[in-house]
Amino acid sequence: MKMIRLWMFLFTLTALAFPALNVSGQTLSSEELQSSLVERRAVDAVIWGLPLVGEDTVKQAAFRDGKAKYNDIVWWPKGSWKNQSPTPNVNTRYMYFFCNTKQDGPVVVELPPAVPGASFYGTIEDAWYAPLTDIGFEGKGGKYLVLPPNYKGAVPDGYTVVRPATYNTMTLLRSILDSSSEADLKAGNDLVKQVKVYPLSQAANPPAQRLLDMSNVMFNGLVHYDASFFTSLARMVNEETVQPRDLAMMGMLLPLGIEKGKEFKPDAATVTQLNSAAAEAHAWLMDRATKDGTPWWPDSQWVIPTPPITMPTAFHWEVPNYFAVDSRAIALSQYFCPTAKLGTGSFYFASFHDHDGNPLEGGNNYKLHVPANVPVRQFWSATVYSLETSSFFLNAPNLTLGSLNTDLKKNADGTVDLYFGPKPPAGQESNWLYTQPGQKWFPWFRVYGPEKAIMDKSWKLPDIEKAS
Repeated sequence: MKMIRLWMFLFTLTALAFPALNVSGQTLSSEELQSSLVERRAVDAVIWGLPLVGEDTVKQAAFRDGKAKYNDIVWWPKGSWKNQSPTPNVNTRYMYFFCNTKQDGPVVVELPPAVPGASFYGTIEDAWYAPLTDIGFEGKGGKYLVLPPNYKGAVPDGYTVVRPATYNTMTLLRSILDSSSEADLKAGNDLVKQVKVYPLSQAANPPAQRLLDMSNVMFNGLVHYDASFFTSLARMVNEETVQPRDLAMMGMLLPLGIEKGKEFKPDAATVTQLNSAAAEAHAWLMDRATKDGTPWWPDSQWVIPTPPITMPTAFHWEVPNYFAVDSRAIALSQYFCPTAKLGTGSFYFASFHDHDGNPLEGGNNYKLHVPANVPVRQFWSATVYSLETSSFFLNAPNLTLGSLNTDLKKNADGTVDLYFGPKPPAGQESNWLYTQPGQKWFPWFRVYGPEKAIMDKSWKLPDIEKAS
């Protein structure tokens, strides 16, 4: 027994006296071990915190670039590549507004019903981009009341109550026109001016609604995968509620210097590590985005641009045995503000590869043959994005094509050929979308008002083919 105790004592002394070994047999000092821990935790923090930082980034862009405040509406009556948001659409006129119930208490959102020629469709999201409720679907208007977390006060009659688990919410609202006619444009603009967002405490005399036109403003709403990511994350951790599912991660943030109630002040060495970790996380997210989409048709390169767990959980990422942090990040690195019920008002397809399975390269030329009579109640469109940013190519001369384009050339049988590449084929300028050489890209094929044939997969979109 004495020999065993002596051996254990000597083993303990040896462990304390000598540094640890890594898998290569090389020794790591205490400082190196801690540094390695920080970088691992930082990569995981990006993957976990991406939705929170993503929404904060769009909000800060509205405040900084649009000079907006909470409850103001920023919008794009004319689509532009300057809207650098994740996979934005220019076939519908985007509107964003942000509410903070910690600041204002319950907030009212008033939405008018559709009129001939114009309607709305959008979603109220919590601070993690978890969809709370779709609004405007099937032309319905109404008054929505967004409450603070765990609100116990009285709720007046006449409102659809929205109960987020966070103080911050973002609403993405689409102003949808039936056509580009002057009559529909006027109807849409008049309808937009009727949207109201204000604190319930001011319901008796709501303030004038601020509607800020962003058409010609450079709007930088994209996450930066560098140390600034963690500055945003620390700010939102301090500002928001902590949900039970995130308690373990809150502990794992401590080595990064992120803790609720404390200022985030990384030193120069830590900033270097955070830059490296954020870049690594971004590379992983881009890679998984091209591989983890949900296949829609057999033997097709078109996918729903989100991992398979997404649709069964309605963008909430939770099943009985786990919470899909990785899948949530992969999905929300590509887009923002998912709908509460995908496939009712809209549906989206993405492709990262041509028919032969090769990545889509900006320097190549491609063709997409769209069948006649796409089964939609409203319209279809194809839009091109950079894989690196999940947004428009800067200075792109054109952004989207679809059934609303009056100059789109149709074949004799009603089919449409779309062309992608650095330059248009001769005579096909009206059917061409720009891609930037040296960058990978992907398209979204959107359908608004999808019919049964899309949802039951009896209609199929052909793959993109590389052109000679």
